[in-house]
Amino acid sequence: MKKLLLLFCAFTLVFTSCSSDENSSSEDKSILPKTISYIYPSVYLGTNTKNTLTYDGNKIVSSVSQISKVNFTYTGNFITKQQLFDVDSKGLETKDMEAEYTYENGKLKTRITRESFTTKYPNGQYIGKTVYTHVSNNLISYIDYKVDPDTKNETKISEGSFTYKDGNLIEDKNVRGVVTSTRTYEYDTKNNPLKNILGLDLLLKETEISNNNILKIKRVDSDLPNSSVYLTSYIYNDKGFPTKQTSLAGDGKTVEYEIEYTY
Repeated sequence: MKKLLLLFCAFTLVFTSCSSDENSSSEDKSILPKTISYIYPSVYLGTNTKNTLTYDGNKIVSSVSQISKVNFTYTGNFITKQQLFDVDSKGLETKDMEAEYTYENGKLKTRITRESFTTKYPNGQYIGKTVYTHVSNNLISYIDYKVDPDTKNETKISEGSFTYKDGNLIEDKNVRGVVTSTRTYEYDTKNNPLKNILGLDLLLKETEISNNNILKIKRVDSDLPNSSVYLTSYIYNDKGFPTKQTSLAGDGKTVEYEIEYTY
């Protein structure tokens, strides 16, 4: 589970909101998840973890589980860095991944990810870069590059676009070589558990950070004969925030994972 980037993705959810929910009340803004627990029906699908989140106001400071830790750095009200550490049985932390963000006119401009930190490559052996273009309020295009750690040369590996409606991602289209992958999303009308964390709605490549909660993902790949559909259901509290999420595998029947939230 290396996500929120890094932190909050149990499936490869790389989608988020590009606008705020203007209908949120001041009471809603104070609701933040205290713990997020991931539960898998099989050890082959993942490791059960409980993440405890800490905040400074509405700014997230860290998320800590028994096997990992994510630290967040803000510049003003913008998240400019995430760092993921693996934690061993003795509590020793080893940096595993990091992501850095730059902004232009209040919107995300670049995202740089780094992995595999060694003496030879203190800044990471595997480096990725994404450049975003905000075409309109509801359309964002992007280009993904891999970066050579020695020469710093950038090689394009894919491009794509995000389409939004009502603060929710409704389509993610990616072209890699001759293969086009398209994901479309359907949502409930309830509150996303992460919506009140300051700055998360700008990060674009990290997901489950829309205004509402994903009910259905449909994936179509040009090199595969059939589409895949993933369904998710929720139990909500009296404030309209999920307390439990159950996500099914592509067969529509088998539980792939569950997430439980406390606030």
